[in-house]
Amino acid sequence: MDLQSLPGLNTRTDSALTQGNAGKTQKAPDSLAKMSPALAKARERLVLQEQSTATSLSLLGRYKASLAALGGTAGAMGKLGANATPASVQSALDAFVADYNATVTAARQSFTQGSNVGTSTLLGELRRVLMPRADAPSLHSLGVTTQADGTLKVSAAALKTAMDKAGVNVTGALAKLGTAVGKLAEGGLGKSSRLSSALTSLNSQMAALQKQEDALLTAAAKLANGGKSGADSNPISKAMQQAYLGQSAPPTGP
Repeated sequence: MDLQSLPGLNTRTDSALTQGNAGKTQKAPDSLAKMSPALAKARERLVLQEQSTATSLSLLGRYKASLAALGGTAGAMGKLGANATPASVQSALDAFVADYNATVTAARQSFTQGSNVGTSTLLGELRRVLMPRADAPSLHSLGVTTQADGTLKVSAAALKTAMDKAGVNVTGALAKLGTAVGKLAEGGLGKSSRLSSALTSLNSQMAALQKQEDALLTAAAKLANGGKSGADSNPISKAMQQAYLGQSAPPTGP
């Protein structure tokens, strides 16, 4: 399920039951508590679960998008060659750092909300890639510094100085960095990644929750229109069983 196609939870409101049926106007769910307090409570519980699931989907969707963007700019930086101009190097590095920072921020937000889908592992791997190496100039010498929150900052002046002194070494070091980060991003987005599995699970969970809510609203509509009661045709009983028993969605996260 595409995040953009998710129904707006705030729009799944009382207007859902205002349609007429055989000349009768159905009561809207704002009076659901008066008709059936238990059914109203069940719906409230489902809506809260939908909102929680939607929040997780939004956070992970943002993380996925930032990781995909990082993979693209990292790949572009990985293609820097000996003939790269200072301007092209600066542009490639600026784009890389912007997407790197967005990924770090999104990963931290996701982790803070309890959706650790390999984000802590990825952040650790990114930090290791940035560590100084004996066979390459340090990022600090190229004008790239790591800030307290794990994001990067570029000094255009320091980069220019490094390019003036040893342009080939600079482009070579940045190309290696871009290639390494690009591989990490690709792995984090793979079909077998924890992120992919979590998104699939959350999308299924959202669909199940919405199906349960629809069943509750249908039950409310039947009740409002004088639906029959009894063991064989009681929509309230059936909807309540779905909401409170084995049909409830599992907790968010892998």
